[in-house]
Amino acid sequence: MSDHIEFVASDSKVAEDVEFSHTAPILEEESTRQLLRKIDMRLMPVMCFTYALQYYDKALLSQAAIFGLRDELGIQDGLEYSWVSLIFYFGYITGCYPISWLSQRFSIRRVCPTICFLWAVVVLCTPACTSYGGMLANRFMLGLIESGVSPAFMLCTGMWYTHSEQVLRSSLWYSFSGGSNIISPLINYGLGHITGGSLNCWQYMYLIAGLATLFWSIALWFIFPGSPEEAKGFTAEERKLLLERVRANNAGSENKQFKWYQMREALLCYHFWFILVLSALSSIGSGAVTTFGSIIFNGMGFSTFQSLLLNMPNGALAFICILGSGYIGQKVPNARLHIVSGACVPVILGSCLIWQLPSSERAARIIGFYLINFFSSAWVQCIALGTSNVAGHTKKATLAAGTFIGYALGNIIGPLTFNAKDAPRYDPGFQVTVICFAACLVLAQVFRALMMMQNQRRNGQYGLPNAEYGLQDMTDGENKSFRYPL
Repeated sequence: MSDHIEFVASDSKVAEDVEFSHTAPILEEESTRQLLRKIDMRLMPVMCFTYALQYYDKALLSQAAIFGLRDELGIQDGLEYSWVSLIFYFGYITGCYPISWLSQRFSIRRVCPTICFLWAVVVLCTPACTSYGGMLANRFMLGLIESGVSPAFMLCTGMWYTHSEQVLRSSLWYSFSGGSNIISPLINYGLGHITGGSLNCWQYMYLIAGLATLFWSIALWFIFPGSPEEAKGFTAEERKLLLERVRANNAGSENKQFKWYQMREALLCYHFWFILVLSALSSIGSGAVTTFGSIIFNGMGFSTFQSLLLNMPNGALAFICILGSGYIGQKVPNARLHIVSGACVPVILGSCLIWQLPSSERAARIIGFYLINFFSSAWVQCIALGTSNVAGHTKKATLAAGTFIGYALGNIIGPLTFNAKDAPRYDPGFQVTVICFAACLVLAQVFRALMMMQNQRRNGQYGLPNAEYGLQDMTDGENKSFRYPL
């Protein structure tokens, strides 16, 4: 390799804002490590805490349910409680593409704090819901607004990190869904002891969560980095290096022009549909853990407060499973879809334990329930695939939104399999979980085989990849140097 490589940025805001020479020096290893640490310190704490708050607000329903929410709103029968949970994801599907478009049109740095503020307002309004219909409307709006956060974070991860770095960073910010589930039961354990006030315990839970999110949204406006081209705190030389690092992704840089042909190309490629289906199947386990966790523990004979605290190992296991999945994905080349298949095995085992064992085997059934948390190891790999297995800014935005539409579909199917008439064991729900994760295990390997053949075909036709067009807004279909991480 020569000492210099050509720099191409004709289709990016970079060409307007930053003066570049025609050549850029190859980064030394130490400089790369220092810059990566600086990126991590600026980006990861902000994304992790924002995602923790989002998950806290979304998953609060399960904990509020055992503190009087179901009784007060009259949603104890049939699928009414399931609908209160899953309508959030209908809102999520409705908002995914419009808010992803806004993130591209007006930049992630402006859209994310605005979303955070709006969902704080919705959470603060939740205690005012006094009927089933009102709660459905509230949850739909919460899903619609929050739908933009995860796709925006996927885009942000893709803009700042190389392919090999993305899976661990995606797993890091997503792992704070588990971190949130460790802390929130402790907070709500204290709030659950409030008596004699004008509000019920579950209403105080929503007020505290909403206020925390509101204050954070104000801070987020000033500290969210956005894209490498506009982030504060980097010198002109560092901005060059920021983009030079990700050139080898062959995935382009930020581009605010929405390109319809890229969206069309995304919808017509098999990668989009495989990732959407894998996202849906791997997210079905969330229906049991997130929506019904406290209720299932309560049905095993534990008290309200014991059921709440039994959620804490769920959070710890989710944290470990997600970070472990990300670490293995970074350290072991081309292992992402093997990890998806491997993570399905403990989920299937855990679901079988809950479904097949008698109710008297309470300890073994609890262990089985905790094993379902391995769904998050598979799902976080789908997030990484959604950012790294595509190029072109509009196409990446389309695939990011599609990944979370799959996530929403999984979270719709999951709660629908848990009907109140099947309480307290909910055997049909766990039977469906077994079937879905068995399908996920097989499809992950089919997807991997198809991409491996496509990479081999490109190597045969075009030779080894190079980074000549790495920062141009070209899709993976246009840029023949793009290779699909497996």
